[in-house]
Parts: sequence; C-alpha cells; structure tokens
Amino acid sequence: MSTYTYYGFGLNIQSEIPFPELSPVPSFEQAHVNIRLGKVPAVPDGCSFSTGRISYVMNDSELLITVPDTGRYYVSGGHTIIMHPDYEDCEMRMLRLFVLAAGMAGILQQRGIIPMHTGSVLIDGKLTLIAGRSGAGKSTTLAGLLNKQYRIFSDDIVVLAEGAGSAMHGIASYPMIKLWEQSMQALAYEDRSFPIMPGMEKYGLFFHDDFDPHQYPINRVILLKLSENNGFTTERLSGGNAFEAVVEHIYKPSFFNSSKMRVLKFKTITQLLQNVDVYQIARPVNCAPDDLLSHVISLL
Repeated sequence: MSTYTYYGFGLNIQSEIPFPELSPVPSFEQAHVNIRLGKVPAVPDGCSFSTGRISYVMNDSELLITVPDTGRYYVSGGHTIIMHPDYEDCEMRMLRLFVLAAGMAGILQQRGIIPMHTGSVLIDGKLTLIAGRSGAGKSTTLAGLLNKQYRIFSDDIVVLAEGAGSAMHGIASYPMIKLWEQSMQALAYEDRSFPIMPGMEKYGLFFHDDFDPHQYPINRVILLKLSENNGFTTERLSGGNAFEAVVEHIYKPSFFNSSKMRVLKFKTITQLLQNVDVYQIARPVNCAPDDLLSHVISLL
C-alpha cells in the first residue's frame, strides 16, 4: 500500500491516503502522526458531547468522532488517526475534511498543544493573528491581504508553541484559504476547482509554493466582530478583557474543557498576551471587503 508524507500543524504526517490540502515532503526519519483506514475501536470511560450533528467521546488519551453519513474517526496517543468511512464510495474529500479539523485538533490536544482558530500574516519575521467568528470576515480579509502582496502564513488554524525567550510562537497548519462564494465574487477570484465539500459554495485556494514550515513569534492579534452600528470602531484590549476575547478563539474549544486542559489554556494564552498587542475591530454587518481590509491594514 502506498504511503504519503506531509508536514502540517508543526508535525510530520504519514498517511495511507493522499491529502492534497497538506504540504508534501519527500521523507522524514520519524512520523509524528500516522493516518490510516481501519476498524475504529470503542472509547471506554469517555466524556460524550456533540456539536451540531457531530458527536464525540473523549478521555485523556483517546477521541472518537462520529460524523453521520461520512465516517468515524479514532484519535489516540497524540500520534494515530484511524478512519472508517460509512460507505465504500464515501467522498474522500469529506473524509479528509474531518481529519484536518477535529482529527488534528484531537492530536494536538493529546500532545498538550493549543491550536487557535485564526488566520495569520507574516510581517518582518513576526506574526499577526487575525480571528473572528463565522461571517466576521477573517478569510476574506486574508485573501484581500494576499491580493496586496502580504505574506499569508495560515488561513484557519495556527498552532501555538513556546519559542526562544518569552514570546509565544505560531506554526502554520496547511496551505489553503477557504472562501465562500460571496467573497470569491467580491475579490474577483475565478478558481472554483476545489469545493470544500459537495453542495457547499465554499472553495479552497491553495498556496503550497509559499507555505512556510517555520515557527515565528507572535506580536499582534486582531479580532473581528460584527456590530449593529453603521460604522467601524477599533479598540485596544488589555488584561482580562484581552484574555477573554482571545481565549474564545481556541480551535475546537470543547476539546479543552477538562481541568488539565483549562490549566493549559490559562498558561498558554497568558504567555501569549505578555508579548502581543490585541485589537478588536467592530464592523457593520453589511460592509465592503475593502473597507474592512483598510481598517485591518491600518493596524499592521
């Protein structure tokens, strides 16, 4: 059986199936993560919860993910993901989607690593994280920055890592920006060859040639949120306000609710905030992408 080797989320990944979303590497001495097809075991003594239609069972070292009409995923020890599709002709893009989302989030959680649900740009060797809830304009803003020749580091997930000195560093997940049809039209993008999933008007735009596997210090966080007001407001956050605003953007937050994970969250986000400026931009519900982009650029 063929094996494929990739680098993503700060880890060497070996897989039985190809992942065009990930950054390929020729080889490595040791895989940090192995992805394969197979039977999925039960998870004993786990905490059960659901988010939407997806259900989870989790204990300290195992995670079982069940996605109706797609498959089941078993994540264990911070190093193994086993996939079991519901159907022989299951759409592989759908199967991969949940590996790159909840599956890798489970791997990171088991390794004691915090992922952030943020995009990022690299400026003069330092990272600016850009975050916002769905619809706030994060990915559209990143695509606009890409059009203006800013260096996109990561679109959807940034992995936090301790670096030299006290500054928290960021590691990119994989080289793809995801955009809804409305944003594709607003930015005049024509490539719709990679829909994220069948029937969804959301598309992946790759930047493999510019993917950077190195980690860099984070010096700025920009948070985007929707407002009922007609204009834009920008506020600098500090102290507890900054902590509460930033911690909301941990990726897959339901994975980090145990007492051990709460300690990890507090320690990691506190360390991050020691060396970053945090800004919050409140934007109108209806605004042109260029208007939001100009407010973000003013903070870079």
